[in-house]
Amino acid sequence: MKSIQIFVYGLLAIIIALFISNMLDARFIQDDAYTSFRYVKNFLDGKGLVFNEGERVEGYTSFLWIMILSGSELLDHNLNLDLESAAQLLSIIFSITLLILTYALSKMINRESENNSSLGRFIHEFQNLLPVFLLAFSTPLVYWGVSAMETTLFASLILLSIIFYQNGDKSKPNISFIIVSVLNSLLRPEGLIFFTLIISYKILYNYFDMKRQKGNKSISIIFDKITRKEILFYLIPLIVYVIFRLFYYGYPLPNTFYAKTEFTFQFLQRGINYFFDFASSYLLYGFVLILPLVLFKNRDRLGKFSLLFGIAILWMAIVILIGGDVLPIHRFYLPIMPLIMILFVKAIVEITGQIFSRQKVILPFALICVFILLSLLGYQNYGKQKNEMMNKRSYEAGLVKKMKIYAEWVKERSKHKGRKVSVALSTIGSFSYFSDAKVIDLVGLTDEYTAHNPKEVAGINDELPVLWKERHYNSDYVLSQKPDYIIFPAGAKPSAFAECGVFVQNEFQRNYYIQLFYSDELHQLLPIFTRREVPAQTESCDVRFIKYYINANNDLLNMISSGNKNNLQMILQDCDSVIQFCPSRNADALTLKGLAFYHAGQIPEAEQYLKKAVELDSANSIARIYLKNIYVKSGKIKEAVNMMTQIKRYSPDALPNLN
Repeated sequence: MKSIQIFVYGLLAIIIALFISNMLDARFIQDDAYTSFRYVKNFLDGKGLVFNEGERVEGYTSFLWIMILSGSELLDHNLNLDLESAAQLLSIIFSITLLILTYALSKMINRESENNSSLGRFIHEFQNLLPVFLLAFSTPLVYWGVSAMETTLFASLILLSIIFYQNGDKSKPNISFIIVSVLNSLLRPEGLIFFTLIISYKILYNYFDMKRQKGNKSISIIFDKITRKEILFYLIPLIVYVIFRLFYYGYPLPNTFYAKTEFTFQFLQRGINYFFDFASSYLLYGFVLILPLVLFKNRDRLGKFSLLFGIAILWMAIVILIGGDVLPIHRFYLPIMPLIMILFVKAIVEITGQIFSRQKVILPFALICVFILLSLLGYQNYGKQKNEMMNKRSYEAGLVKKMKIYAEWVKERSKHKGRKVSVALSTIGSFSYFSDAKVIDLVGLTDEYTAHNPKEVAGINDELPVLWKERHYNSDYVLSQKPDYIIFPAGAKPSAFAECGVFVQNEFQRNYYIQLFYSDELHQLLPIFTRREVPAQTESCDVRFIKYYINANNDLLNMISSGNKNNLQMILQDCDSVIQFCPSRNADALTLKGLAFYHAGQIPEAEQYLKKAVELDSANSIARIYLKNIYVKSGKIKEAVNMMTQIKRYSPDALPNLN
């Protein structure tokens, strides 16, 4: 038996090693992780648990994670680890912990089916390892396990709470279960939901147990003294934390709750789409969820499996109701994936046993074949999902890299101005951590006023071709703060409702122009909306122009990347629509037309439109850069020099070689 256990531990170690290899391939840090890092940095610098110095806003949902990172940062100075590396290392450690806990829970659930024969013991252990393998080769765990966020710790504490609950002495309060549940609730607010689900299960189990035994079904028996003590012991530290939250931040819930939470049809639809995407990726379109129902045929085992199944189903329903997650790769479903995998494998074993119930000799070999087949299917599915994961990872890594470059540039501007500048943007994470600027969060996660006073702009709706569709924003408030700079991660075009809301405002067009600066690291010019010294003369527009403006930008980018010149007519038509609905955006539309002709190889037409654009808007650095290129290529040196002089006036860092 010892040799089998050693062999099993060896297989577990191999699975973990393969998992680590997959994580190293996908290594990156999620931009959202840097929001927590900024809180840690300010906390350790003695500024308090704040995002912007002097502003008490709870723009995080992971209090315990911030405390852990703060503690680790104090130790990291001795280990030569920076905060980013420490957080990433911890998330990797907790993802490995999750795999080990999945094995432990599977072993506990399958304890009754242990076989004393060597072959039976081997098959039983293989059954316990299979959910671990399937989880290890799942993109949610690989992606979030290396993200430097608290996700894998949260999932690990959920499994640990289930294990402690199942193994607890029913004759006294389950202190281990309570401690883990408290820690999980301090880690993320959803920890309260999982504690409630487990306690509700306990109460319902008591009720049905009494009903089956035809015993006393009074409240005092079902909701017994031990359960009441467990709830009390759990609530006391959380009440203390809520009191701290009320005293320090002024609200009983995190600011992110007020900024994110909606109960609308659009959110429900988004939640349904989020579930179906997960189901198609990892549940064989729901088959993996339906199959475990065979386990409930035997009433004696109902209690053991119903807890896992109930938590999984109810959590899925809750995630649907709250609209899923704006972050990719099924983060919200990762905590229940171990439960689903364990139940699915158990159901497969049950069905295989029934099929071969009269062929006991064949059954072990049939199970081995089934296990191998499931392992291959899991590995194949990982390969199928990996491309999407790596694309998301590349986008996120690219975003962090770009935002860090913006941060360094803004930091230099702060030194030049002799004060801390203010910047408004929606992707606040890495930019805020590296810049030390005052950051105005367009979607209100770290901004109290926006979170509690959202104000949508009429016409900014689902028809717009944007990636991020959070509806909690307040453009009027953001512009009233008069930020020095406004950054859109997509460049010169908005890619979120909140950015669109700012972009369509007359106040924005009047007070901001696009400044360009050159990045040696990216070998490209980056745009940043800069506050004008003297407001421009503009008129209000029909908000419908924004759809055509974004489409024209998207088609232009597609034409540049693909070389497909057939997009030219679509770009020109969209630009005409921009002018129709917003005549004061004429210069922007003419610039897009000029760029489209330039990349289509029609240089005379490009020059014509670009010259008109700079006549209408002297601060138009994009048009001037292209005109400079045209003049240099055509040998018009005098015109090129004149254009460079104007570029230096409005975008002094766009031509670094001329500094």
